[in-house]
Amino acid sequence: MKSKTPPRLIDLHTDWILQYAQETSVFDPALYPGVLGRLGQSEGYLQGTWVAILSCYRRVDDWASQADPWAALGELLARIEAEFPGRLLIGPEDLTRCLDDPEGLCWGLIGIEGFDALVRGPEDLDRLPRLFERGVRLFQPVYTATSVLAGSSAPGDDRGLTDLGRRFLQTLADLGAESGGPHPVFDLAHLNPKAASEALAWFEAEPERAARVIPVYSHGTLWHEAYDSPRAITLDNLTRLRALGGVVGISVSPPFFTTADQIKRAIETTASIPFLGRPGVEGIAIGTDFLGVDQTLPGLGTVGEVVTWLAASFDVDTATALIQGNAWALLTRVVNPPPRD
Repeated sequence: MKSKTPPRLIDLHTDWILQYAQETSVFDPALYPGVLGRLGQSEGYLQGTWVAILSCYRRVDDWASQADPWAALGELLARIEAEFPGRLLIGPEDLTRCLDDPEGLCWGLIGIEGFDALVRGPEDLDRLPRLFERGVRLFQPVYTATSVLAGSSAPGDDRGLTDLGRRFLQTLADLGAESGGPHPVFDLAHLNPKAASEALAWFEAEPERAARVIPVYSHGTLWHEAYDSPRAITLDNLTRLRALGGVVGISVSPPFFTTADQIKRAIETTASIPFLGRPGVEGIAIGTDFLGVDQTLPGLGTVGEVVTWLAASFDVDTATALIQGNAWALLTRVVNPPPRD
């Protein structure tokens, strides 16, 4: 018997901050003309979502217009901190308060979507510890072909992981070395297959690395015939990521999928690949990318509709794991509370 009230979603990726693109000085409204048409995607979001990974995002031309990209990043962080006061997952105590507040407003975990304009040389890596201290937990290194860290999914960009990209990874691993403290997340989204493969090889070379910095694919899709794009994670890379315990966030919108049945098949295919040696739905979550996508599918345009569809499409245990349970396990690893006596 299915639950009458599905759990609230834990979303591995949302461009929530873009809802302010037309009304604050943080953005140039002229650079984000399509956001107004997407605002319906945020309807009921804070009530229907328990925790969201909040992306710090700017368009590539926006980053290019910034005299000081790091200061521009600071403005995005300040805006998130103002919108989610007391509801950011940063340390173990926040995880406890979140557990005590299952029906309250949405909690957030801060991520950065692309370091293309931010990390241009080795000296910029010194800024990563300060971001981590401020509460940034997810680090997506690449968004466009302008990155010097790794090759992107942009057409024609066939570069792999650069030496600076390996130093980026090592910097994150050093941040996560302390036992009983939070760990950073390395997001493979927007890496091309070669760069993703070489990043996974970095983790595989020393298995303890995946315990210090956690690899994920926060939003997108696995490769399928209807979406033959470098933006999709390949079957080989997906298999290796799941073997490492990396969580996959399946998106629910075009361009990744054109039907709900495709989403269901993608989830089932992913579940057939062992996660830490165990086949099943473990390690699969949802990354809506709401406000970052131009279109949604009928019946999947808001978080409430996504949760309803998952509850109707899978048995209750599977649906609960996809909606919330698997992502909560990831967040627990990230925040990393000390073991209980």
